[in-house]
Amino acid sequence: MKLQKRCWPCRLLLLPIALLLLTCIYTSIQFIEYEYADLQVERYEQAQVLPVAADSALSEYAIAVREFLAAAPTETLNAPWQFYNYNAARSDAIGALRALPDTRDASCTARPFHLAAQRARVSIIIAFHNEARSALLRTVMTLYHRTPHRYLHELILIDDYSADVGLLPAMLKLQLPPFMRNFSSSSPPTTAANYVSLHSSANSSSSSSAPTSQPQVTIKSARNTQRLGVIASRNRGARLATGDYLLFLDSHCEVNVGWLEPLLERLAIGATAVSPVLDSINAESLEYTASSKNLMGGFDWNLHFHWIPRPQSTQSQPQRRDQYNQQQQQQRAFVESLNGQTAYLQQFGWAHSRFGEARLQRDTNTAATAFKSPTFAGGIFMISREWFFKLNGFNPLLETWGGESIEFSIKLWLCGGQIEIVPCSRVGHIFRKQHPFHFPNGSDSQTTYLRNSKIIAESWLDAYKYFFYASKPAAKQIPLSGNDTQQSHQLRRALNCQPFAWYLQNVFPQLKLPNDDFIAFGALSSGELCLHIANHATSQLRMTSCFQNDVTHWYLHRQNSQLQASSGACLHVVADVPRRAAKLRNSTRSTHFRVVLRPCVGQEVGDRGYNQRAYQKQTPHQRWLRRGGLLVHQQTQLCLDNPLSDVVVVSHCRNAAPSQLFRFAMELQRL
Repeated sequence: MKLQKRCWPCRLLLLPIALLLLTCIYTSIQFIEYEYADLQVERYEQAQVLPVAADSALSEYAIAVREFLAAAPTETLNAPWQFYNYNAARSDAIGALRALPDTRDASCTARPFHLAAQRARVSIIIAFHNEARSALLRTVMTLYHRTPHRYLHELILIDDYSADVGLLPAMLKLQLPPFMRNFSSSSPPTTAANYVSLHSSANSSSSSSAPTSQPQVTIKSARNTQRLGVIASRNRGARLATGDYLLFLDSHCEVNVGWLEPLLERLAIGATAVSPVLDSINAESLEYTASSKNLMGGFDWNLHFHWIPRPQSTQSQPQRRDQYNQQQQQQRAFVESLNGQTAYLQQFGWAHSRFGEARLQRDTNTAATAFKSPTFAGGIFMISREWFFKLNGFNPLLETWGGESIEFSIKLWLCGGQIEIVPCSRVGHIFRKQHPFHFPNGSDSQTTYLRNSKIIAESWLDAYKYFFYASKPAAKQIPLSGNDTQQSHQLRRALNCQPFAWYLQNVFPQLKLPNDDFIAFGALSSGELCLHIANHATSQLRMTSCFQNDVTHWYLHRQNSQLQASSGACLHVVADVPRRAAKLRNSTRSTHFRVVLRPCVGQEVGDRGYNQRAYQKQTPHQRWLRRGGLLVHQQTQLCLDNPLSDVVVVSHCRNAAPSQLFRFAMELQRL
């Protein structure tokens, strides 16, 4: 009782304090709401894949699309596969839009993305040459239906002198989505008279993604008067762009749900260039399948692009703050551009003094966390307009196609930028086995690619260019003038760019120096023929011309004596008839053995090199010894041999036999 009586004065005192606290909380809420509206920092939900309306609901539009597809030139209709190198008939049957599987990790759909809306005008640039009408139309339609319209500033289409002269005019005469307008780059965007809604009343009533209050999206189109190539065409599109960000996209893509928001967020935080995960669209069936989120872009010493495993550390841990030290100034500028209003940002860990650290602490789910990549694939990436022109865009001295993504990636990293792959962003891409088009000026794809690669090596690789020449000895015969590299050298001096050694140490340590791990490497030749993997699906080996552009490169390992192809498999010897190991070692009849490709034994997947313990346990079937010009299989003591045409076998070693003399492009020890 005494305790209760003593509490009465306390209760009377707490009542006005509680009222005062409630008043303060209400005022704070109003202040935060005001700041939220003033900053225009938007929290948006993931966009939904719009269902394709039935033909009955869009009958007029369906008829127009069929007429548009049927109006393609005769030569493309007679042999569509040879013309496009993918199944154009299947593409036509799919139509302008289809539902796609959501291939993102579940954690991507559970989190919001944040971006200052006033800084997010995106110009999407699509350069194409001889593209199927349905593929290009579907690329445009997926962009419209799966991109928040408040960020889609403009779409720029550059026709690189396609045989289908009427493609662009015919497509732009179709019923375009609402709020889209188009005009030729030769005339100013003065009117919006050329757009018509494609939605029927049934479809528009079920869709909330395009309210009538949204701004129009501009389509700019231009056609080259001669074939310039994708490099020059993309540069032309960039010059026409007026958005804050430039996004380069191929003309046979389908963007997936919620694809743009994660890219924009990473650029706002501090990344210089970002790329989505490229899902695969099968060239024959056009089936859409998910790609691994644990791959990053890389290349080898012959400057060919390869997907390589993402380092184990970035798969299991969040990114560290010290990786962002070089971007602190950019981060502060971004926060200051939000008028210094950190009260709202602190709710999300975006305080000025701990911007990078707090933001990274939120990204603890590695399935949804962006990670750095040495390069990007296919030229599909987004970058600020300012950064793109700061680097002089794509190198205009590179011809047509080939190497431009690697060149741009190297100079971006060396000159102060960085590239990230964003797993929460997914874009489908038709991966063709080869290019169906011809190169201008009578040149072939191999010569053009080799010349472009030589310009890259001379411009950016410093002394490491000799590893490129060791891998591609034919490049030494291609003439270059001083003007071919002068622009890049001037850019390096103007921006105070890092040397290529810095790139190897800090960005791409997976690109090993050959003399560290290998006895020899490069194309493996016997006479004028080189050992080549003719079919990766069946691991078929044969001897082919060494001047073939994609001839296989081989690496003879110093520690484990494995002879490894650039694809990752190892040269292996097997018996046609199974037998005991002891009997196999004592056999002298070479006809019992075949040379095949098998997965390399005793190598650890990841970024830590090889498993040293596994060396002693690995199979002897993959050990090869270098004896002069011979390659001797250690277990059978038989030599690699090219006795007939394109055949490769193992046979009794004969020191004077020319068919058994094999030479690597780069020999790192005396024979």
